[in-house]
Amino acid sequence: MICFASCERYPVRTLLGIHDQIDSWPDVWYLYDDEINTKGSLEPFKWESYTGCADWDKVKLDFACTSNPKRGQKCARLTWIGNVNDPSSGYFGFGLMARERGQSDKYIHLSKSGYVNLKFWIKGELSENCKFRMDIPRREEDGGGNWAYVELLKDDVTSNWQEISVQLTNIDEMDFIEYDIAISLIADGMTNGGTVYLDDIRFTKD
Repeated sequence: MICFASCERYPVRTLLGIHDQIDSWPDVWYLYDDEINTKGSLEPFKWESYTGCADWDKVKLDFACTSNPKRGQKCARLTWIGNVNDPSSGYFGFGLMARERGQSDKYIHLSKSGYVNLKFWIKGELSENCKFRMDIPRREEDGGGNWAYVELLKDDVTSNWQEISVQLTNIDEMDFIEYDIAISLIADGMTNGGTVYLDDIRFTKD
């Protein structure tokens, strides 16, 4: 006899390779806590707008970083070495998607989830003119822009873990989204990029 144990963070269907879907809304939905658990595509969608990104020595995206996580054994680390001679050195980031795997026309709806905050822990170091941004983007068909976002500057990110909460004031409108969160390091003038560590990225009902 083989027994499987599961919970909302690590459901049985993931262990068995079955397509994951939203079938309940836990009080806390961890999109990342040691593992990616978006209840959709488990591969982060990456993007960048920086000529140096072809040189992957300048860009690091690690979801298995063991360097002093906030909780558990791992955290996520995003590092981007910018170009201090280029005033438009762009950005680098990734998205955690919540779309049913293999079905590009089916998206996750948050409007009935009851979540009121997107929370995460962050630490790191940003160079001058480098910003960290996390947002829930609208599709172009919905007019573009963002449903919710937070933008942190150099002095906002320190070497100590701190918790950030982004209020979902318009959750009723989130009835069609391609991916839940977009995470970026963005240039605002000449910069040498930065490194951020992220942990416990989650939606909450409190």
